[in-house]
Amino acid sequence: MSPVNKDPVQKRIEFISLGIWIALCISSFFIFGNKFALGVLLGGIVCILNYQWLYSHAKAAVTLTANQGRSFMAKRYILRMATTGAILFALIAIMKVDILGLLLGLSTVILGIMSYACFIYIFAGGD
Repeated sequence: MSPVNKDPVQKRIEFISLGIWIALCISSFFIFGNKFALGVLLGGIVCILNYQWLYSHAKAAVTLTANQGRSFMAKRYILRMATTGAILFALIAIMKVDILGLLLGLSTVILGIMSYACFIYIFAGGD
């Protein structure tokens, strides 16, 4: 059995998200300082890992029947959200990470998806 490669769109979105995350980390360090940049850095890590985890769950659920896949994804969704919530709580309450920086970092995948969608719509003619 050969491993299934990711869809090219998925790869592009991940690449764009990483680029946005790196740019936000560097620019926030120089503009807003260490604490804000740490929030962006950690928020981006949480967001990107959460996105990868969602991808692996969706990939596994596709091989199941409809009812099994629905149950599988619901359980994994609850697990993923609880884990993410616990991590965010620890970052905010224990590490005292800048919340605005954390929110900006948590937005990196959404910014990557929106950037890719705008590029396709405006420059590539929607193909």
